[in-house]
Amino acid sequence: MICGALALLVARLGVPRRWRTPLVLLGLVAFVLLCRPEPSVLRAGVMGSVGLLALSSGRRRVSLPALAVAVVGLLCVDPWLARSYGFALSTLATLGLVLWSRPWGDAIAARLPRRISLLGDAVAVPLAAQVACAPVIVLLQGSVTTVAVVANLLAAPLVAPTTVLGVLAAVVSPFSVPLARLVAWAAALPAWLIGRVARACAELPWGTLDWVDGVAGAWLLTGVTLVVLLTGPWWRHQLGRRPWAGWGMLAGALALLWPDPRLTAWPPPGWVVIGCDVGQGDAVLLRSGPSSAVLVDTGPDPDPVRRCLRDAGVDRLDALLLSHFHADHVTGLPGLDGLPVAVAYVSPVRDPAASATDTLRHLSDVGVPVVELRTGARVVAGGARLETLSPGPRPVVGESAANNGSLVVDARVGGLAVLLTGDLEPEGARPVRPVVEARDYDVLKVAHHGSARQDDDLVVGTDAEVALIGVGVENDFGHPAPRTLDLLRDAGMVVLRTDLDGDVAIITDGEHLVVHRRR
Repeated sequence: MICGALALLVARLGVPRRWRTPLVLLGLVAFVLLCRPEPSVLRAGVMGSVGLLALSSGRRRVSLPALAVAVVGLLCVDPWLARSYGFALSTLATLGLVLWSRPWGDAIAARLPRRISLLGDAVAVPLAAQVACAPVIVLLQGSVTTVAVVANLLAAPLVAPTTVLGVLAAVVSPFSVPLARLVAWAAALPAWLIGRVARACAELPWGTLDWVDGVAGAWLLTGVTLVVLLTGPWWRHQLGRRPWAGWGMLAGALALLWPDPRLTAWPPPGWVVIGCDVGQGDAVLLRSGPSSAVLVDTGPDPDPVRRCLRDAGVDRLDALLLSHFHADHVTGLPGLDGLPVAVAYVSPVRDPAASATDTLRHLSDVGVPVVELRTGARVVAGGARLETLSPGPRPVVGESAANNGSLVVDARVGGLAVLLTGDLEPEGARPVRPVVEARDYDVLKVAHHGSARQDDDLVVGTDAEVALIGVGVENDFGHPAPRTLDLLRDAGMVVLRTDLDGDVAIITDGEHLVVHRRR
């Protein structure tokens, strides 16, 4: 973009042709210095020059050696680029432009009306880069995008003005800050629109398709891509002779990409338990009626728990259980404002004191009655039966009084037995273990977001089929701990994690459990 703008500028100024290329290259060097000659900038500058050469000349005989020289030269300067995903993506994207952008652009343009034939190159450039880069992208995110080409097409007209105006603002700023500010605001509008395009395309249904993770997935996609590229003309010929086969394949693809809504609806019909994705915290719904539920904890923020309740179709809470008063379990409480709550059950351990005081004050302000639960308390909330297993009259302190003072609840709802353990730690788990080992559970809400501080005998003694972990993406605590994940899997449990799976729902047909992952 910068080289193109400089080329237009020197041409309009009447600079002799023999001086134009050196001046443009000098401008490119100045741009690299302006952005600071860091590895990513140098890589972009070199690859951009090769790509510009490929697009302008259309001569692979010139472009391929230039790309090879650029790659070898950059690796001589910084051998560690060989281990860089960014370097691999830059090289492959440029290779895609060199090999395919011009022939694909011509082929697409030949099939378009003359008035819009320029769309051929516009489509071919992002398509060629995407095809070349896709295997490396699989290594990074384990999925294949279906909207990248469309997103690039929509963003492409906005890239030039925001790039050129941004550079112009930087150049003008030493001479006039007010003028530079004005130019920067002009650059900000297309930049904001690029962001909107990215967000809108990222949220499109089926915008990304899951793929095999890791090196195996990259090689698989490479193989599929090569097969399509090498056999594409043959397939086109066959489909031309047998169009009915093409329509049949299209119908099959649509059936895969657009399945029966009953299979993808949320919440799934007949759900019994939903683990809400509320970040680094807990919030679990137990269905107690057609449109009512028992909510166990609220997570750390109001918005996620409000969304989970709304999406689950819950318009009334037969009970609210707050396992303990740590912020990641109670500060989402304002998300329930406006929702009828019959009663709130809380732990008798008022620790941390400030959080407990704020929570109880909020419940009082919104008119929700509060009841403390201790070992042996039994509660019926709609269609849910709850029994408190801990804490007892003398709560265990251990390393954390609040965690070991968590309400441990045996919940029987919709034909499922669920053990809810709050943030219980090994010291607090030992008194509960004999009761748990004497019973069988279907679902275990894993304590403390899957931290390493688990009572192994308690976990194994639940004999649960599903382990539910409420945990935030890339949290600072290392939750869930690898040791805990191994423990759960060795015990034969299916592990559901809200950081990876999003909201998760569990249903039963009387004999089997079925789990649904929203993400």
